[in-house]
Amino acid sequence: MRQVDIQKNIIDRAIEKIAPQWGVRRLRSRYALSMLSGYKAADITRIRDNWILPGMGGDKATATQYDLSVMRARSRDANRNDPVASGATDTMKTNIIGNGLKPQSKIRAKLLGISEDRAKSLRRQAETAWDIFAPMADASNRMDIDEMQFLALAKIIEDGETIVIPTWANESWRPFGRCLEIIESERLASPSKERTEAPHGIVTGKRGQPESYWIKKTKQKVQDKDDYLSIKARDSEGRPKILHIFPVKRPGQTRGVPFFAPVLSYFKDLADYMEAEVVAARVAACLAVFITKGDPMAAAMATGTGTETDTNERVQSIEPGMVSYLNFNESINTVDPKRPGDAFGPFIESILRIIGISLGLPYELIAKDFSKTNYSSARASLLEGRRMFTNWRNWFSRKFCRPVWDMILEEAYLRGRFDAPDFYKFKHEYSRVQWIGGGWGWVDPVKEVDASKKAVDYGLSTLAEEAAAQGRDWEEVLEQKAREEDKVKDLKLELGRADQTKTTKGDENGSKDDQGD
Repeated sequence: MRQVDIQKNIIDRAIEKIAPQWGVRRLRSRYALSMLSGYKAADITRIRDNWILPGMGGDKATATQYDLSVMRARSRDANRNDPVASGATDTMKTNIIGNGLKPQSKIRAKLLGISEDRAKSLRRQAETAWDIFAPMADASNRMDIDEMQFLALAKIIEDGETIVIPTWANESWRPFGRCLEIIESERLASPSKERTEAPHGIVTGKRGQPESYWIKKTKQKVQDKDDYLSIKARDSEGRPKILHIFPVKRPGQTRGVPFFAPVLSYFKDLADYMEAEVVAARVAACLAVFITKGDPMAAAMATGTGTETDTNERVQSIEPGMVSYLNFNESINTVDPKRPGDAFGPFIESILRIIGISLGLPYELIAKDFSKTNYSSARASLLEGRRMFTNWRNWFSRKFCRPVWDMILEEAYLRGRFDAPDFYKFKHEYSRVQWIGGGWGWVDPVKEVDASKKAVDYGLSTLAEEAAAQGRDWEEVLEQKAREEDKVKDLKLELGRADQTKTTKGDENGSKDDQGD
């Protein structure tokens, strides 16, 4: 039978003295209740008696304002000063956003009752409207839409959330009035009088839906309600007036948690450990000579030449090649901590692997180290990373890019740049879009291209999907290919073209690394 450690509190001890029989029944009942749990993870034993946490249901799914402030500050510090955290953030931004997520309109002609040529023209108009809007997407006239995508994703990783306010610019030279403003997470907060109704700066409805947001007008600490601005979550037509984007991990969660929250302590420990090793290595590299004077009279009469004794200052640091004279009865006592030595590399690697497990990134992408991998293991690591990056890219395009795309298409329609019949009736169909990000390089180009060709030939994939995987638009690929073939015919050139790829014996049987696997 499982042993249960039942700790007695003050009341139990008092009952045992006054009414022992009652105390026995109380103890027996408590023991019976403890046996109802069939999970060791729910045990409250002497080893885990301090592992008692409050429930996390409802709005408690969101961390307290203090916890969020501390985690954000530490996450920002890690991105500024920690090479591993900064590298992981850049790896995610580069692979998720790439050169920027580009829209590919997916308007279907049959559902709209129009010809395919008409649908093709509308698709081009929609994509052209986005291209015109992209350079002037920022309300502050500093960033284009690609840079704003990078910044928004960086804030999600660093702060756990990004807050984007669609606003309107009145400059006459702007082709589109719609623009975006990205603000810091600290500005989403409640005035002191509204903290009961909106504890995290968000007023929610009966279903838990956001109804309005409190935004600080300035970044400084303010207390007056007049220094806050209340923004409705949506207008009367359902258009978003504020984009609060964060990964939801629990029901009832209203604020985002930094992406590095589970591993912030590992970043700090790893940085402190590496700093200690660097300092120890620098100390070990120093060769210093200390001369102790045995005659007190000579020591009092002696004058040093080019040594620290000239200034009568204490020796508080050493440097390579230093020669110092010590006073009478003075000696050097050193602390020699045992350094890991050969264990330094494996320890760092283990910590990086733990960090990678939490973040969903393979060790090779965290450390940028492929020296210990062969073809198969490197390809497996890259594919695992691509799966994670693809999920993030799809999520980010739905939450950030798609709402902005809808706004631009509507404005383009109102300005006459998007000639869509019955736009509001078929708005969802006109807004159908696929987002194309940067492509990923091939580990083995010959094998990858051959696999893509066979997938298309066997109907397991399409040219659009294969082109999108490389960050390219399939229609542009075909059009460019047609132009090149026409140019070749005009110039009457004969270019070599291999219909079948000849492979060597080593390629057919696999590389040496594959054979070794």
